[in-house]
Amino acid sequence: MQDDLIPQEIRTVYADYINDVIQLEATRKPTDGLLGFGKKAGDDPCHDRFASRLEQELNALATETPSSETVSAVLHFVFNAPNEHKELKLAFWMLQAVSGLTEKLIVFLSPQDAADLLESFSELYPKRIRLPVQQKIAKLLNEQAGERGVKKRRGLNDLFKGADR
Repeated sequence: MQDDLIPQEIRTVYADYINDVIQLEATRKPTDGLLGFGKKAGDDPCHDRFASRLEQELNALATETPSSETVSAVLHFVFNAPNEHKELKLAFWMLQAVSGLTEKLIVFLSPQDAADLLESFSELYPKRIRLPVQQKIAKLLNEQAGERGVKKRRGLNDLFKGADR
């Protein structure tokens, strides 16, 4: 992945959101939201603002008919963000949820880039732990990859014969 292919606006949206969440966690009181009183950190408008801004930037990118390399870099960036910010519990789930906003970009991927992205996506989000939005993204990546995305399943007969993967 080449960072210079990721539009600065998208990087700025993420940086602003991470800074907002860090500030939110720093100023949060231990009793906020306790027993339904006070302000819950999860209800802060920064989360909706982040999703809205990211959607605008991804829509703008889609209207420019981006190259497969640019889309691949952006999708890698979006899909890796939750793992890069695991320590921010308030941001973690939102960073995963916004991956659904990328579906309009998948059509710009070449079959090979889609297959490569599907492979790294599957390592980040194994089938057994995928959220519904991630299942949808994996399906779209697989469809875009075509034959490159379909991996041959090993049968019991292959195991006994010692066939390689």
